[in-house]
Amino acid sequence: MLKDKDKMHPDDMRNLLIFAFLSILLWSGYEIFILQPKKEAIIKRQQIEKLIAEKEAETGVEIVSKPVVRPRGEVLAQDRRFDFDNGQIGGTISTRGGRIDDLHFDKYFQTMENKDKVVLLSPRDTENPRFIDTGWVAKDQSVRLPDADTIWGLQGNEKLSPGNPVTLVWDNGQGLVFTRTISLDENYMFKIEEAVDNKSGKAVTLYPYGLITQTGIPKEVQNIWIVHEGPIGFLGEELIQSRYPDLKAEGKIEKNADRGWTGITDKYWLTAIIPTPGQMMKFTFNHRPNIKDDAKGRYQVDYTGVAVEIAPGTSGQSQVHVFAGAKEVLKLDAYQKDMNIPNFNLAVDFGWFWFMTMPFFYILHWLHEHVGNMGIAIITLTILIRSAVFPLTNTSYRSFAKMKKVAPLISDLRESYGDDKQKLQEEIVKLYSREGVNPLAGCLPIFVQIPIFFSLYKVFVVTIEMRHAPFFGWIHDLSAPDPTNIFNLFGLIPFDPPSFLHAGVWPCMMLVIMIIQKRLNPPPQDKIQRDMMNIFPFVICYMMASFASGLVIYWTFSGLISIAQQMIIMRSLGVPIYILGQSEEEEKLEKAIDKGPDVHPLAQMAEEEVEKALGDHSEDGAPGPEVTPPKPKRKKKKK
Repeated sequence: MLKDKDKMHPDDMRNLLIFAFLSILLWSGYEIFILQPKKEAIIKRQQIEKLIAEKEAETGVEIVSKPVVRPRGEVLAQDRRFDFDNGQIGGTISTRGGRIDDLHFDKYFQTMENKDKVVLLSPRDTENPRFIDTGWVAKDQSVRLPDADTIWGLQGNEKLSPGNPVTLVWDNGQGLVFTRTISLDENYMFKIEEAVDNKSGKAVTLYPYGLITQTGIPKEVQNIWIVHEGPIGFLGEELIQSRYPDLKAEGKIEKNADRGWTGITDKYWLTAIIPTPGQMMKFTFNHRPNIKDDAKGRYQVDYTGVAVEIAPGTSGQSQVHVFAGAKEVLKLDAYQKDMNIPNFNLAVDFGWFWFMTMPFFYILHWLHEHVGNMGIAIITLTILIRSAVFPLTNTSYRSFAKMKKVAPLISDLRESYGDDKQKLQEEIVKLYSREGVNPLAGCLPIFVQIPIFFSLYKVFVVTIEMRHAPFFGWIHDLSAPDPTNIFNLFGLIPFDPPSFLHAGVWPCMMLVIMIIQKRLNPPPQDKIQRDMMNIFPFVICYMMASFASGLVIYWTFSGLISIAQQMIIMRSLGVPIYILGQSEEEEKLEKAIDKGPDVHPLAQMAEEEVEKALGDHSEDGAPGPEVTPPKPKRKKKKK
């Protein structure tokens, strides 16, 4: 028998029962009102995703067998189609499926011969098809919805053009009438308005969707790090870019956002869907491999909107914009401003130095509009950039001129101290200090030029405004390398060198300019640096030969301006100028450098400047107290 102190007090028992009852009540409420709706939402979302997947299967792009590729003209001729054209883009839309799957540019051609127009969208069963599909999905499987094989009827206008939309109508035979109205502006933007009239006598719940699907990777894709090609989107506040190999490895990327755009981008072209903002949507990047042919997997971007409840006797609507065109920066800016599309101009990959790349582009574009030739605009931009960095380069060239001026004194120091490397270096440092030679003056302009060079490289490579832009003479495309080649004497010898043996006229001119610049600069005080500086112009020439000719023209004229500026400074300081040869003092110094020892006075001066800047000094300039390590604590003896 339990003792009285072991018995539970009646109040404690009551509190325990109340606690148990409230716990059960709270858990049940949480299960009913919180968990259960979440479970239903997840199940509903999974069902919608399954329906979207089924819609993907309806696109007709096989992912379990080897695709059958037919001639593009044959595929386009098999169904009834209506035309669209606005002077910028043209193509057709099939009444079977009602998707946008045939689009070409009116003003952009594949080559400089202007024969074959650039094709952006192609229907299924062609090589690397890409097309746009929009519509509805329903959780109720019994509801008939338009799919890839639906034959739409044309209502009214039969040719799509700006101000003249085309309306497609389809009756599902169950009391639902679907209407799709397609509009086109003067440039590259479609507007697709979906409407459903419910005459069925019962409520229907539909979900709007839009997708862009592409089979395989286009052969034009370059897969270079300088420009992004593949799925892209600005969703919410985040720019998402996934290259084809990355998406293939990852399989799927999902993002929920209440605004944004998603699409597939090429180097110069963009296909994008812009849903109506304001409600939470689900965006997906997806890759589905083809079991029979790995190169024919399907890449897809899509979005799914919120449910649209359509009561009997009412109608439901959904609207989406579709961009299919060239990534012309000013047009992207205009769409971004007029339609409030967030960061639409980021479709152009301006890179890490976007804060420099974008201003350079706008200045270059403005200059091109005023001078009429992109090459002249590049030269003008070069003059503006060199003028902006003039204070830095002026300090640098003055330091170089002073180093050239003291070359005879350095020769005397080498004769005096012979093989005493440490003493020689100390004396050269003292000489430079007396003459006001700044070791860091020559480095700062180089550091400034690096982001400028990279930003201009991005402008020349990724902006379509540079594509097929001509200069004078043999340069017909400033975004492409110089087509001439010194290895066949610029076409005089009937010989086609391999691709790795290529150096055009402009890279060779740049080489001459760099050699002249090297002769105007003071020689390094060790043999290894001197030899490296001798081969450096040839290495740069070989590398730049494969770059855009516009960038080589910029570098060449920048070098010309540098030579002129440096020669003026040298004359003002009384330093003799030798371009084709060397003075007696320079020959004497070069022989002394060959004899040795190798010294690095500029490195020592830079090190001293850094130590001086980081050193600890008191207010009166005297060195601070010496810092000593703390003394170890004495251990207490155990008693």
